[in-house]
Amino acid sequence: MSAVNQSHCADCGQATTPCTGKRGCRHKGKHEYYAVHDQVWIGEAGMDSGFLCISCLERRIGRRLDVADFKDVPVNEPADPWHTERLASRLAPTPVALLEEAVAS
Repeated sequence: MSAVNQSHCADCGQATTPCTGKRGCRHKGKHEYYAVHDQVWIGEAGMDSGFLCISCLERRIGRRLDVADFKDVPVNEPADPWHTERLASRLAPTPVALLEEAVAS
């Protein structure tokens, strides 16, 4: 049986949403399915469609992603159990960001 729903990274080929297609398939903590702002996706990464793992997106834009890069949509919920640890860490505000926000308000 071939794998289904394998949204492969355009650069490295890693499956960003791995699934065997078998009943009961569970891949908690293994998905890198997200939505960033067009400025990041099109402007900085030069993508118009397809998928990139977090590592390849960061390599393309030359920096680490942070919470401000992501759109405010349900797929970007920081507590989603399907996200990789790497993606979850980018979606959650860092303590420094929380402190800067508190000082600004």
